[in-house]
Amino acid sequence: MKRMAEWFYNLSLNRKIILLVIVVGFLPLGIIFFVSFSEINSRSQERQSYAINQGYSQVRQAVEDKLSRVQNISTLLAVNDMVNLTLRLTGEEENIAEQLAYFENISSYAYGMEMTFESNNILFYIEDSYPVVNSFSSRYRSLSDAMETDWYQELEANNGRPTWVSYTEDVYDSSKSYVAVTRKLWNQDNYNYAIGVLAVIFERQYLEDMLIDSTRKQMMYLESAEGNLLAGNTGEDELVRLPLGERGIDDKEFGSMNIDGTQYLVRGSLIEKANVYLISVIPQVSMEQETIAVNMRMWIIYLTVCAFVILAFIPLTRIITGQIKLLKKQMLQIQKGIIQKVEVEHEYHDEIGQLITHYNDMVEKVEELMREQYALGQEKTGAELKALQSQINPHFLYNTLDMISWMAQKNEIDNIRNVVQAMSRFYRLTLSKGMDIVTIGDEIRMCAAYMEIQKRRYKGRINYEEEVDEEILEYLIPKITLQPFLENAIIHGINEKEDTRGHVILNGWMEDERIILSVTDDGNGMRPEDKKNSPEGSHYGMENIAKRLSLYYGEEIPIQVESSMGIGTCIIINIPVRKE
Repeated sequence: MKRMAEWFYNLSLNRKIILLVIVVGFLPLGIIFFVSFSEINSRSQERQSYAINQGYSQVRQAVEDKLSRVQNISTLLAVNDMVNLTLRLTGEEENIAEQLAYFENISSYAYGMEMTFESNNILFYIEDSYPVVNSFSSRYRSLSDAMETDWYQELEANNGRPTWVSYTEDVYDSSKSYVAVTRKLWNQDNYNYAIGVLAVIFERQYLEDMLIDSTRKQMMYLESAEGNLLAGNTGEDELVRLPLGERGIDDKEFGSMNIDGTQYLVRGSLIEKANVYLISVIPQVSMEQETIAVNMRMWIIYLTVCAFVILAFIPLTRIITGQIKLLKKQMLQIQKGIIQKVEVEHEYHDEIGQLITHYNDMVEKVEELMREQYALGQEKTGAELKALQSQINPHFLYNTLDMISWMAQKNEIDNIRNVVQAMSRFYRLTLSKGMDIVTIGDEIRMCAAYMEIQKRRYKGRINYEEEVDEEILEYLIPKITLQPFLENAIIHGINEKEDTRGHVILNGWMEDERIILSVTDDGNGMRPEDKKNSPEGSHYGMENIAKRLSLYYGEEIPIQVESSMGIGTCIIINIPVRKE
């Protein structure tokens, strides 16, 4: 880890930004993508499974309704007394006219059934002795001719019970294919004797139109209990048929099955009223292809986003690093004692642009302060007071610039920016346009800028807090009143501890129409002799600060010192409220 950290710190800014984009951008995006990818795949498969199961259930319901209606017709006709009585007649018992009248009644009844239940045709296969029997009749046909057909053999095999069969005979169009429910009509006086066969038929296409596939390459077909195909949504040669023993009686959902080396999803159920099986077979590869199509669309979206980020990232990186490199170059000149402004073609208002602007402001202020320091050095009278008022501390400036130089060598661009901005704020507030009196708010902001620099100088060993009521910020105070207290807290309090770590708190509040300001540290504390105010002592400036406060407020302002060895020190001043 240490080597990795060292390797990272030594990388150029360009590479750090690239690495940052990969770690913070592409890596989370990739994780989100793969999680979403798995979730979408799972949901896609669930939706597909739900769709094919719902589609199957709807088709089954529609087919069952149709077959039930047709079978109900056959039942109504089979138990009808008029039909049974008429077919029991013989040519010797009734004359031709009466027989024709009976059969006309049956035809009218059957026609009404056809109209009511929307059935294609109802046929009766009876003995040739009846006068209405004709091979081309649309209602009565020869039973002897029917016995030669395949469908009649299926009916016989089912003992004359209602049987669904493929039906290809039609007097009008023999090219059409039909489906029919057939059953024997039994003599009600002797159920061992059949008096005819009833066939209720309709076009196979009607059933095939009902077998709607809900996914690509789905095969659906109807077959009898014996395995005879009644209808399918594709050609018979293309259908994948299940072995009779593999048909499900009431499958609740599709299951996987291997048929001739190929994996399929299959579902089957028995329509009990018609004794017919509805089977659906779907190649599993067709379901997978739909999932693959969804996956491809997701990959395209992900790669498009990544390409867009990269294309947008390259020019932005160059803009950012170009300005930073320029600022870095100028910072390195400080080591040689050359303090110059950074010359830029265009002035930007982003953070880096502001950093350059603040650096240039700092250079101006430093030059101005250095000139002012030189001028102040020429005056001996009031030198300490003027030094305190301007608070231009060459040692502080040197240490700060030296720290910036060190940061520049380490490529700590963010730290350089923060320190330079803090110095800019500090000196801007220190100068305060030449005014000796500032608001408490400005004084606190100057202290914050000073402590920000000190925290970075001491590498986080110093913590700083402000607990100041907002109501006192607009009142006035001589500038650079609180900063020396903070400096003393660091130099003579925290730095004298063994671990050189500590906490400094700046407090301010209103009490009895007066303002209380205090600086508290948890440093080494003060010995009793150190509490004596001496301009030449280690805690410099407190006597001068007291004089300045007394001169400004027109009353004596003592500085209260509360300190305990090994615990810390608290400096307190109590000043009147003043806005002018």
